Amino acid sequence: MTDFPLDWRKVVDEAIRRRKNEGLTQRSLAALAGVSLPTVNAFEQGEITLRFERIVAILDALGLFVQRGRSDSLQSFAYAARTRWQELVADLPETSASRHPEGSSEQAYAIDGIEKAPTLSKLRELLASAPKTSGWPPFWVPTKDSIRPTIRNGLVECWLGRPEPDRIFTDAAHSDFWQVSRDASAYLQRGYQEDGSDFEPSTIFDLTLPIWRTGEVLLHAAWLARALGGDANSSIRFVGRYTGLAGRELFSWAKPLLRHALEERHRARTDQVDLGAVARVGEIEDGLATVVEGALRPLYERFDGYDPPAELFAGQIADLLRHRAAADGR
Repeated sequence: MTDFPLDWRKVVDEAIRRRKNEGLTQRSLAALAGVSLPTVNAFEQGEITLRFERIVAILDALGLFVQRGRSDSLQSFAYAARTRWQELVADLPETSASRHPEGSSEQAYAIDGIEKAPTLSKLRELLASAPKTSGWPPFWVPTKDSIRPTIRNGLVECWLGRPEPDRIFTDAAHSDFWQVSRDASAYLQRGYQEDGSDFEPSTIFDLTLPIWRTGEVLLHAAWLARALGGDANSSIRFVGRYTGLAGRELFSWAKPLLRHALEERHRARTDQVDLGAVARVGEIEDGLATVVEGALRPLYERFDGYDPPAELFAGQIADLLRHRAAADGR
């Protein structure tokens, strides 16, 4: 018998505390951990008959379980990418837009089961051929020498916020930082478009832009999975993070005609939210609106419990897909 018995109730209580501090619902934690909502609920009720690997997945998602050999986990990849970005901006003035001082959005994904990874130079070429969606797509590959993607430490890396005298766009929304690895993990961070010249920075949060941005990233993941030999059953893990939310009011800025969808004021009461989802390539290709809705509902809940209608997601994703088809000439 061990001299250090495990107090299971304390473990569960700490996990619940950590989940709430991170602003996660049980549903969003389930998505991050890759388990079902009933599993998370049973865990928090203190159930001790759950399968060990499911308990580990929940604790790992909350940073309460360090797994040996998990350097390839999506959370670890996103953390390392975020740390690298912090190194890049460390010497910039505190108010520099490239530092995303008012907050930022992060999206990361990992494609499971990719067996034949390309060389980094081939990966960079491949990323340049990604289908276009909006005017400022995720993982954009510029050709200008000062900002074109570089190959560093086994990754393709690009920082559009690099201070250059001839830089055209100097706002936070055009200061993307992204990384893509040979094993098909990708990370993107960008500032908020809402913090431009139309409004006082850090006062509004657009209703529809998260839907478009998440949809674009998931489409990029599905495209890259296919390009690397995956099929409709290839699994994609997605995580997201929004910071700088506290005090912002939900507002339909990018799509003014949708302002009627917000019948009352909704303000964020917490500063950060972490998101997660798992979907197959075929589910993204054939049911993108449903995947995006599942990933983003915890974000909208931060705004006084706002519950967006399913039709909002369906309509915005339909518009996104029409834009994508037009850009591809289809």
